[in-house]
Amino acid sequence: MALEHILPVLFKNAPTDWRAAFCAAPPKTPAIRVTLVTLLTNGLVFQLAKEDQSQLQKICEPVQLVAGQVLCEPVQHGTPKVYFLDGACVALMVENQNNKLAVGLVGSEGMIGLGAVLGSRHENLRFRVQTSGTAWVSESADLALLLHQRPGMLWVISVHLWQLAEHVATMSASVQFDDIVTRLAYWLVLSADRAHTQRLHLTHEHLARMLGVRRVSITLAAGSLKEQGLIAYQRGALDILDLPGLRKIALPIRPESTV
Repeated sequence: MALEHILPVLFKNAPTDWRAAFCAAPPKTPAIRVTLVTLLTNGLVFQLAKEDQSQLQKICEPVQLVAGQVLCEPVQHGTPKVYFLDGACVALMVENQNNKLAVGLVGSEGMIGLGAVLGSRHENLRFRVQTSGTAWVSESADLALLLHQRPGMLWVISVHLWQLAEHVATMSASVQFDDIVTRLAYWLVLSADRAHTQRLHLTHEHLARMLGVRRVSITLAAGSLKEQGLIAYQRGALDILDLPGLRKIALPIRPESTV
């Protein structure tokens, strides 16, 4: 089927603000709402054609993810899984024996675990849950078969993969180009956007691991943001007080970013 015929089918009911649109027009019957509300609050799933959503629902089941949980090891053991995130946020980590660095963060806008679906036997990234919450999980083989049967779904997934690649590139470049205050602000804005909350349960130690720096560097950078009235924190809870102001700090050299 030609691309010009596929696009209208995929995006005819997918406005840019998918979450607002869904909340404004919930399913009419309580039974359908219980079945679909969690799955459709994933932005990628929301963009699929209705029949694709229905078929995806059949191979997925809800799961609760816990902060600190590792979903995919670099060498996969057991049956490969793919996760469509809802309330949970998952950091894309590069790790070795001595160092850790987050190169991306995925929330309810996307999914993780596509490597196995596309035939990769190894993951170069480790997927570590940052924010506890729900997700929908499917076996990779089941999703691969569904994509073969319904190739129109591949367009939405391809767009997501391209956006994720740009996101990872931005995060990686930030290590070289940005100071620690900018990088911390960027991660906090990203975390708030992905989790849809301005209260973040993130410790300085966790943030140091995500940014690949010493804890004292996070303490100094967070202190700077606190003095500017942008954030407040105590005992592992961090509140963003001025999200627009924090966003300005986060994007001095990336004005077109959609963080």
